[in-house]
Amino acid sequence: MDDVCPICKSSRYLNPNMRFLVNPECYHKMCESCVDRIFSLGPAPCPYAGCNKILRKNKFKEQVFEDVGVEREVNVRSRVAKVFNKREDDFDTLEEYNNYLEEVEDIVFNLVNEVDVQETEAKLQSYEQANRTAILANFQRQKQEDEALEELRRLDEEQKREERMHALQEEEEEAERKREIEAEIQRQLATGSGSAEEIIKRVNANFAHQAEEKKLQRAQAFAARRNAALKLAHGLRNKATGVDKLKAAAVASPMTPFTPFNGDRQRDYVFTVQEEYFDPLTDNLDQDPAYKVAGFSVQQAHRQAIVQAFAGLGCDIQREKSALVS
Repeated sequence: MDDVCPICKSSRYLNPNMRFLVNPECYHKMCESCVDRIFSLGPAPCPYAGCNKILRKNKFKEQVFEDVGVEREVNVRSRVAKVFNKREDDFDTLEEYNNYLEEVEDIVFNLVNEVDVQETEAKLQSYEQANRTAILANFQRQKQEDEALEELRRLDEEQKREERMHALQEEEEEAERKREIEAEIQRQLATGSGSAEEIIKRVNANFAHQAEEKKLQRAQAFAARRNAALKLAHGLRNKATGVDKLKAAAVASPMTPFTPFNGDRQRDYVFTVQEEYFDPLTDNLDQDPAYKVAGFSVQQAHRQAIVQAFAGLGCDIQREKSALVS
């Protein structure tokens, strides 16, 4: 029965490409041919018996959810969210924000269940007219943040793609580097500049340093692009007027004791990460293609382990608890 148009009785059996459309005014389903035939000349009443709502062709769309009730609620929430688009940052207190959310839910409930529809529509339009400037500003802010997040997502995909390419390039460069090392060792041995052991050690160190510099340059180039996108997203959030209000309220609030393990971070470390460590578990992971493609770094793993080992050292809790900070 779902494959038969209620208006013209056409079936999907005879027309496999038939599409069913609904209008948000009444959500009565009909095929695309009926929509073209009935509403091409302009607005017309809904052809369903007992439904007197005037429908327009440009409002028809394909039904996404099988349950019409869900379809209606999703559309209503989307429409209301475009008008009531404030966020928690826009309020001074949590209670004000909760009252705002409750008001939004009341409007959604009335429109979905057709309770006091005219009064609710009037309230919605009145709020939109009174807050048109703020609504537009919030829309633009959300749009900019979405663009920043999309840029971050694109950068993540680009990083993964670059890591796969770099893994292949490193394999080729490693093979080329071995050939160059052998040629350089033979050249220096022929010139007689030092013992064979010294020459081999010196040449290997020089080529290892060059390879590390190339790897560092690639990482820095990508980090610069990623940090720019992160700063953009962070800056957009800080431009919100609500953030300024919350900061002002925080300044006016009483001083509170400092807690070193509650969100604080150590900017200067008291250790230096060495080039190599005795770690049998990670000795050969740099040469494992599965780890290289995934972007695994033995040096980063060692650094993280040392950070965790040194975490909290140097914190004089008793002294810092006696100091009051905002």
